Amino acid sequence: MKYISIDLETTGLDPVNNNIVEFGAVLDDLSIQKPLEQLPQFHAYVCMDEYRGQPYALSMHPSIFRRIALREEGYNYLYPNTLGKIFLKFLLSNGYELQGKSKKYTIINVAGKNFGSFDLPFLKHQTNFLDFVRIRHRIIDPSILCLEKSDQSVPDTQECLKRIGIEKEIAHTAIDDAFDVIKIIRTKLGQVFKPNNE
Repeated sequence: MKYISIDLETTGLDPVNNNIVEFGAVLDDLSIQKPLEQLPQFHAYVCMDEYRGQPYALSMHPSIFRRIALREEGYNYLYPNTLGKIFLKFLLSNGYELQGKSKKYTIINVAGKNFGSFDLPFLKHQTNFLDFVRIRHRIIDPSILCLEKSDQSVPDTQECLKRIGIEKEIAHTAIDDAFDVIKIIRTKLGQVFKPNNE
């Protein structure tokens, strides 16, 4: 199964009053499992004339804001009303096809920690993403794969990584966090999904 791990960095928790500052996506295929470094990835900083946010969230991203302010070379800078169309072009260049009567969008499987309750509302409220990319209703949240009988709550990403043998701090950069989700999924489903050549 092909799926896309998507992660956003934002200026807070409110999809109406706070803003997306970074979008990252990594394409994976459970039936092939290329080395991580060969997986197609899409990254962009989301530009606004003004950002509204909560102090803690803003304090996490000083390097992102400096990069956006200076438009450092080597990065993609997109406005919210262009994100969906540009990401669709990326998907089409990686084997996805236009669907529906209008042939204006494609459909994807998405993976992400809290994607349905956090990232998706931001994409709905602030971008034209869903005009070009439709998301299947069943989202792959890796935390459920790491659940243990003794847990009192669903583990966060850092705990999930620890349970698969990776001790690290969460980077809170969109591409790194998207890769973390893929690492968890691959590890926990490794007993079930094997590459075709094994």
